[in-house]
Amino acid sequence: MTLLEQFFFLSGLIILILAIRVARKSRFNALYFLVFLGVGVWLIISSLFPGILNRVGDFFWIDRGAYVFVYVSIIFLFYFSLLLLRKIDSWKAELTQLIREIAIRNRRKQEKNHSMVTFVVAAYNEEKSIEKTVRNIFNNGYDSVIVVNDGSKDTTCDILEKLADEYPGLTVLHHYKNRWQWSALETGFEYLRRQLHTSEYVVTYDADGQHDIIELPQFLDILWNDESIDIALWSRFLSKKPKNMPFMRRVILRLGILFTFFISHIRLSDTHNGYRVFRSRILKDLRITLDGMGHASEILDIVAEKKLKYVEIPVTIHYTEETLAKWQKSSNAVWIALRMIWKKFFS
Repeated sequence: MTLLEQFFFLSGLIILILAIRVARKSRFNALYFLVFLGVGVWLIISSLFPGILNRVGDFFWIDRGAYVFVYVSIIFLFYFSLLLLRKIDSWKAELTQLIREIAIRNRRKQEKNHSMVTFVVAAYNEEKSIEKTVRNIFNNGYDSVIVVNDGSKDTTCDILEKLADEYPGLTVLHHYKNRWQWSALETGFEYLRRQLHTSEYVVTYDADGQHDIIELPQFLDILWNDESIDIALWSRFLSKKPKNMPFMRRVILRLGILFTFFISHIRLSDTHNGYRVFRSRILKDLRITLDGMGHASEILDIVAEKKLKYVEIPVTIHYTEETLAKWQKSSNAVWIALRMIWKKFFS
């Protein structure tokens, strides 16, 4: 037996041991077991009887039998990589769930009466804008705001604690570790799901002040006058062109519109605007899991899948040097697309 054949023989034994471990788990997965068992047995048999490789190669019109090893190994490594990715996703989900539970249990909250509208704001390192944003909401007559401090490393936490002393309608939830915007929004949603009396409408609102709250009342009127509408999606492209928007950002957003249409079969003019309002009754369906900014696409996919009725409404987005500085790199758009495809077809 050559050195290479010895290597494959030992590899086969290790894979067989892994197959046995899979079989002994309480949550038995027949597919995993059969794949590992088949690969392990194949490596051992082909190592002990090298001639069988040539026969298999002839059957599949492969010139050299050794190439069979290569092709089988590539397929198995690809499959094994998918298993690892799913396991990593599972670990990340468990960590996020733990952080969410801690945040909700240790919430800073002054109890208050039922409110018609509740804002959910995700904040990460927003010490320059969070106070102005929160005060602007309350000064415009709204009395219920949930801010999820997503593991900020600046003074955002201290600012929110002081604001909570001033505004009885402010609920502050703290993530002890940054879990991205999607998780912060989902923490706010989960907090609302557990309340006995939730608001009629939920508004997702950016902490950096780029949204114009003066536009909100007319949009609430649309939902008020049409009970069949579940969610209002703000669009920066329905009316006049957004001011100060970089050309590359405009291109990427347009590509996002096409991607959303092909993946979720929903036709929109804007897909990654964080300014939304929806009825609290759809919270049971609106459970987001994608990290990063992929949650915006996931929300739209849920809207399409659950056949929720939506309406697009033109809004004004105020871009400043601070908000543009926080914008994601263009390469992240590719990552968002890949994550969406992974979630939809492989998870």
